[in-house]
Amino acid sequence: MDSTTLSHSNLPPVIPLERHAFFLDLDGTLAPIVDNPEDACLPEATRHLLTQLVAQTNGAVAVISGRALADVDRILGALRLPVSGSHGLELRLSTAADHAPKQSAGIPAPVIDRVEEFAVLHGVTSERKPGAIALHYRKAPDQGEACRAFVDTLVGEDASLRGLHGKMVSEVALKGVDKGGAVTRFMASPAFAERLPVMVGDDVTDEDGFRAAQAMGGFGIKIGQGPTDAQHHIADVAGFADWLKEILR
Repeated sequence: MDSTTLSHSNLPPVIPLERHAFFLDLDGTLAPIVDNPEDACLPEATRHLLTQLVAQTNGAVAVISGRALADVDRILGALRLPVSGSHGLELRLSTAADHAPKQSAGIPAPVIDRVEEFAVLHGVTSERKPGAIALHYRKAPDQGEACRAFVDTLVGEDASLRGLHGKMVSEVALKGVDKGGAVTRFMASPAFAERLPVMVGDDVTDEDGFRAAQAMGGFGIKIGQGPTDAQHHIADVAGFADWLKEILR
């Protein structure tokens, strides 16, 4: 991963909407990060911008999130979009699809039990997802190192699992499932094909998406600071909203 210091020279260009497809992370990209994941909400101004983006790209807009697909839909509310949930495990390729998303086998029950026991003992929050279980320590930041070490221990014991360490969260997830794979599958579907992908996200779990988009001739946009493979950078959620306004003009 490129650790070059990000600067204003990395700002994304104004691009023709008819030639691009957009893949957007949720928390930290469209919705501000909050202490309780259940309290996350999509600002009305952002909802309006997304509605415009969908219209001007003829529907080539998808949300790619670490949250479960049903949780993404809850936050989006009346705005129904193509969605990849659980870091690429769940996939709804179009807004017309009402069937249950395909899912792989889940995390082994003994692993789930151990994570939930750890959460109780350390005063952090556990969250079950399709294909993952997470430890949130935003309310107990002093437990971050312990959470990361515990997750690394669990995945070291099972070759089918991988660890994901994001902003105040560590997850046990299924290996071989990531946001890059989700971008690739979306780009093979009619609404997104023949366009250049733009992946936007703020966390380490978005890096697979950045790399996939750039391998297909598009680009990634990193929201916030930190080392990244994304070609472009925007300082914060508000800055990303400003860029959307610019390209929608």
